[in-house]
Amino acid sequence: MNYPGIIFDMDGTLVDSFHAIQGSLAEAMKGVGRTPWDLETTKQHVGRGIEYLIECAVGEERKDEAVKIFRRDYGETCLDRTGLLPSVDETLRALKDSGRQLAVATNKSLGYTERILEHLEVKQHFTCVFGPESVARPKPHPDMIRAILAIFRLPEPQCLYVGDMPLDVETATHAGLDCLLLATGPYSSEQLRQDLSVPVLEGFAEIPGFLQIE
Repeated sequence: MNYPGIIFDMDGTLVDSFHAIQGSLAEAMKGVGRTPWDLETTKQHVGRGIEYLIECAVGEERKDEAVKIFRRDYGETCLDRTGLLPSVDETLRALKDSGRQLAVATNKSLGYTERILEHLEVKQHFTCVFGPESVARPKPHPDMIRAILAIFRLPEPQCLYVGDMPLDVETATHAGLDCLLLATGPYSSEQLRQDLSVPVLEGFAEIPGFLQIE
C-alpha cells in the first residue's frame, strides 16, 4: 500500500526516552515516600500520558504532588537523557523525500515533545506534531489522528500509523488506519507478533523496505 501520510508515536518509536522518564519518575516516587519502580516496570506503564503513569506509580491521593515533582525534574533533564532511536533521522528524510507527509501523535505533553524533537533536529521533518493538549481526548481515542488527517487532507486508507505497543494498535483501529509496529519499545517482536495481528518490524530502518521505497 502506498501511504502518502504516516503518523508516528513518540516514545519507543522515534526516541529512546525510557531512561529519562524512569529518572524523573524515580524522583517523583521518592518525593512522596514511594519506592521507585525498576526500568522494566516503568516501560510497561508508558504510553498513556504523565497523569496515568504517576497515578499508577503513587496512587490517586499523592498523584498531584508527584506530578509536580516529575514535571520539574523532567523539564530539567529530558534533553540530556533522550536520544533518537537508530536510523530515525535518515529514514524520516527518505520518507519525506519520497513525497510523504509525516506527523507525530503522542500522549507525551506537547511542550516536552516539541523541545525534544527540536533538540534532536528532526522536528522539521513533520508537517504537524500533536500532543494531549491539542485535542479533547488523548490516545487511544482517535481525536489526534482525525485532526492530523484533516491537515494532511487524506482519507483513512491513505495513512499509516507507526508505533511500538498494543496501545498504538488500539489507536489506529479506532481511527480506521492501518498500523505498523516496531520492536523498539517495551515489547519484543516475538511478544508483539504473538499478541497482535499487525506487521511488526525490528527497527526504523526497515520502514522504507516495508513501503517498497526505492
